[in-house]
Amino acid sequence: MEFRVQSRITNISYKEDRDKYWVYVDGSYCTSIRGRTFNAMNLKIGQSITCTELKEMESFHWKNMYGQTAWDKEKIRLDKVSQLVSSLNLPIEVLITGFGANTNEMIKAHPEEQGKPDIELLNSHSKQNIMFIEVTGTEYKRGNDYWIRPDKLEYCKNHSEQDVWIILHYANPEQFVFIKPNNNITYQFQEKNINNSIEYYVVFDDSSPEVKSYDQFVQHLHSVI
Repeated sequence: MEFRVQSRITNISYKEDRDKYWVYVDGSYCTSIRGRTFNAMNLKIGQSITCTELKEMESFHWKNMYGQTAWDKEKIRLDKVSQLVSSLNLPIEVLITGFGANTNEMIKAHPEEQGKPDIELLNSHSKQNIMFIEVTGTEYKRGNDYWIRPDKLEYCKNHSEQDVWIILHYANPEQFVFIKPNNNITYQFQEKNINNSIEYYVVFDDSSPEVKSYDQFVQHLHSVI
């Protein structure tokens, strides 16, 4: 009988100047792990893992951390925002075009461009793009501020020719929050510790000029049809 030697982590070296951990498998350098995600990954010398598995673990850390349940809830948020726009009975076509929008399976891949909006609105008559909507949120609302990933705001700035809004949906209690980013601002993010990983968010609240009311959102939508 042939026995295969299992691959193992043989060394972990922290590079302070880069805030990264270099991880070696079977005596050879495999990959680097971001300092802000390393603790949550629970990697240890002697741990059984192949280099390929380790690279995938790092690449899809956030997807693995939130899991299929979070993916399913994201689909619910997309449906809720789509229904909200459709209920206005305006000459608008609502297209869900975001990464993985047509499947309930969690995709182990990354979109071509981070922060690209999930929903595209077309004028029903001209078929012209009139608005793009990025959907985010959580099941339960905690506190009185709203967290937006920096890449979503960076997308807005890099595509200033597009009319991009961010809509947050909270399920319990149900609430929609409408944010129109200011592309002339360089937003500063804050570090948030979530499940032992450090995530970056730009924080807004009801006093932020970017936070708009439902009526302001609808009024703007009327103006671009």
